[in-house]
Amino acid sequence: MTSPLLSVIIPSWNRAGWICDAINSALLQGKPGSIEVVVIDDASSDNTAALLQQIYVEHIKAGQLIYRKLEQRKGCGYARNQGVALANGKFLAFLDSDDIWLPGKFAAELDIFTRFPQAQVVISDSLSFAEGKANQQSRFEFNGLKTACNSNECWLDECDWLWTNCENSIATCSMTLRRDLLPLLGLPLFADDLISCEDWELELKLYQYCRVRVKPVLLAHVRSFDDATRVERAAANKPRTLKQTQSLLQNRRTVMERTRLLPHLSKKLHQEFERMRKRTELQLDELASG
Repeated sequence: MTSPLLSVIIPSWNRAGWICDAINSALLQGKPGSIEVVVIDDASSDNTAALLQQIYVEHIKAGQLIYRKLEQRKGCGYARNQGVALANGKFLAFLDSDDIWLPGKFAAELDIFTRFPQAQVVISDSLSFAEGKANQQSRFEFNGLKTACNSNECWLDECDWLWTNCENSIATCSMTLRRDLLPLLGLPLFADDLISCEDWELELKLYQYCRVRVKPVLLAHVRSFDDATRVERAAANKPRTLKQTQSLLQNRRTVMERTRLLPHLSKKLHQEFERMRKRTELQLDELASG
């Protein structure tokens, strides 16, 4: 059996109402056999398993959809790592179970990997939706990357973009990387001891150690719903609770404590990282005294 070009890893917990949208948007990215979808069910208590077995029975038989259910809930970082271990594709990408890719996403990325063999990672733009209502800005517009790259495809190290600011992160579903990067990045790929910021920690690795090509084109929709699946994070159109805010800041601090920026990076990137570190500590102190 020929290995797929792309493995799409989807962690899911009680998302039976949305996960088929994500799976379908992934399968439509290429010809049958070229796309492999790996679903890691994080111990869901809904009917996700039965639903997927019913709808995707042929895809499962053909090996185009791999489904594994964890016995205990471990979090999205752990689930993604389990998906990485099962993946067979030349390229890896990550898609949360309530998000969707737009048609042609992987074709656009594959074109870049073909034109630039030295490219190891491609990142692209996304648009967030809360309960179906779109944000006014895309992710690249919000985090300054669209301005930094002058709306043109380019190398990340050519952009004056402060990616060492955690609020400038991109959507996890907007990064695609070569699978042969895993030895360089180290395993597990995602931190499995965090319930947030695990994606930013991976970004910090990618941007420092890899050749990253920026594609400032909207290729994904990041959707959130108030469906009781975001226990640790704010639900759609709702502010974070005190506990959620504290958890986010603690995880952010953990990432910064164990990240050592490479010395050759620009002074601005180092300064922004230190500014975010001090700001995070101050916010945690304010909450504690509060």
